[in-house]
Formats: sequence, C-alpha cells, structure tokens
Amino acid sequence: MGTLKSSEAPPAACPRDGLDLTKSEFGLLTAFLRAPQRVLSREQLLAATRLHDEDVYDRSVDVQILRLRRKLEANPSEPELIRTERGVGYILTVPVDVL
Repeated sequence: MGTLKSSEAPPAACPRDGLDLTKSEFGLLTAFLRAPQRVLSREQLLAATRLHDEDVYDRSVDVQILRLRRKLEANPSEPELIRTERGVGYILTVPVDVL
C-alpha cells in the first residue's frame, strides 16, 4: 500500500481523476485525509458529512463508508484503505502527503 496525496480539491475536481463522489462521500474522504492513520468515530464522521442541520443517523455513516469503499477499494468486501475498528469507528490505513 502506498501513500495517498491530497490537495483537498473541491468535489468538482474529482471527476477529472475518474472518481465521482457525492458531497457526503467527499466529506468522509476529506475527514480521513485530514486524520490519516487515526481512528475516527461515527460521531466525527457524521459531523464531516453533515451539510446542514439535517437529522442524520449514525448508521448512515456505515452506508456512506460502504459506498466510498466501493469507489476506492480494489476489493470492497476485504477493505485495506478504510478499515473498521469494531466498537470505535473507522481508520484510513495509509499515510497521506498534503500537496
């Protein structure tokens, strides 16, 4: 596994690289890129995906993570980039270099 490089570009820049993310998925990915190799709780990830003061349920993070894994992982059923830490949250397992 290599190192991810992040310029924290806006979502509009994602399709240029062949990755089409929703606003929620982009928010999750940004949260992971800002805290690589650290476990983020569902609450932290919910805060990253909340666009307005809408009611969002913590299990919705699981669905968003699943969708993000399908777009990022070579084998989403055996994730290597975004790993689940049972009872704690999720972790981006690779180092990140900010450009």
